[in-house]
Amino acid sequence: MKETAFYHDQQLEEFIGNPLIEALPPMEDPSMYPKLLMVLPDYSEEERQESPAWRLVRLQRLAHIHIPTKEDSMLMLGISRCLRWSYVGRNPIPFENVKQILRKRGIDVTNSLERYITSSKAPMYGFPVLGVSGVGKTTSVENVLSLFPQVIQHTSFRGIVFDQEQLVWLKVDCPPDGTPKGLCSTILKGIDNAMGSDYTGQILRNRMSKDVLLQRVSKLIEKLNLGILIIDDIQNLCGAKETVSDELLNFMISLSNSIRIPVIMVGSPKILRILQREFQQAKRASGEGEIRMDLMSSDSQEWKRFIKTIWRYQYTSKKMDLTPEMEEIFFTESVGNPFIASMLYKLVQDDAIISKKEAFEVADVKRVSKEKMGITAKMRKDMLAGVDVELNAYRYLWEAADNANWMPTPENSTGRKNESVNQEYNALVTKISVKLEKAGITINEARSYARQAIAAYPNEQNIDILFGYATALHKAALQKQMT
Repeated sequence: MKETAFYHDQQLEEFIGNPLIEALPPMEDPSMYPKLLMVLPDYSEEERQESPAWRLVRLQRLAHIHIPTKEDSMLMLGISRCLRWSYVGRNPIPFENVKQILRKRGIDVTNSLERYITSSKAPMYGFPVLGVSGVGKTTSVENVLSLFPQVIQHTSFRGIVFDQEQLVWLKVDCPPDGTPKGLCSTILKGIDNAMGSDYTGQILRNRMSKDVLLQRVSKLIEKLNLGILIIDDIQNLCGAKETVSDELLNFMISLSNSIRIPVIMVGSPKILRILQREFQQAKRASGEGEIRMDLMSSDSQEWKRFIKTIWRYQYTSKKMDLTPEMEEIFFTESVGNPFIASMLYKLVQDDAIISKKEAFEVADVKRVSKEKMGITAKMRKDMLAGVDVELNAYRYLWEAADNANWMPTPENSTGRKNESVNQEYNALVTKISVKLEKAGITINEARSYARQAIAAYPNEQNIDILFGYATALHKAALQKQMT
């Protein structure tokens, strides 16, 4: 969505009279960053008395909570600073007009000041954001970016005709093959999504060499006044050939050198082995210094603030206190990973509401973690050891809640009394599998997803509920194959 430019007075001489900078939101005091970056859904105690179906739906809110850490504030500062300084030296307004604006502000434009401003064309380098999967790198980056408009439409600037579009920021994923052509395609699609354009069709329609393609994309980025480029999943470069990864890094560095576009690389620490292959690459990639996002420690204030905040979002009819024992078990089972802790808290409440106990104890947290997150136990152990892992195995547990059809109601939720009876178990597997086959899933996959759904909800016998969960498993598996 394009926003109409609104200009804010600046304090730095380098920023005054530059519409690309003056159209950005005003600078905030760093002490305000935590408040600005906090994302909390609404909640009221009355919601605990709603029907089980609606309470289970509301539990999905846990996936949208963001509690900023000190790294979030560092990220906010880094992006805000890089964005502004990237436009210094790229002012589209003639300096003669800038002089007039400066003088109206009471600033004496000396020869030295003029020389300083007009020669400010130093490269603008970005920085890497590193951390193991699930610590919130992407969420934190997107949360900061949401405070800036993505596209600004200019028409006139302080009495000067200025009809241009400004693409403030662009965030894309590094292509799985790590190739320059793949990145160019991703960038073009990202631009089209943001601006409602068709540069992908215009540029990729004709065959051209890799070098020509990179040149065309660079010129387009410059034309659109891009302020900052963020590339997520940069660790995909590790799977590419050395020559390919070097080509992509060189392309990103050329953006910084030639048109002053800072590049922020987001990914796992494994990318360091590529960046450190050559000293210059590491230096250029860390113009603002790297930001490391690690797992929380059990005695940190950040963990205590996190668990206390999410605990408020409780939808069991019986209120559960956050005891030291409960806090400890959530930390142990989640290994200090906020994504996993939130997801486990959701699953524990799912279990309490569906079973009609409407309460949970430390033993229930252990049991739910084992029953519904057992396949990822090794991943959690690896995380604790600092090993980077993929979290796709967890994500279906969030996605299952997106299918409202599987949410139970008091009328259709019943318990399966004789879980150990093979005949009943096989009948359930068959019924779910038949529905999955009709949805286009092969028989072997259908039976596998049916068994996983039953294992996730051992006390549920409603076919529609289990079918919805199994469908979510299949969807998550397809998404994993695509990535």
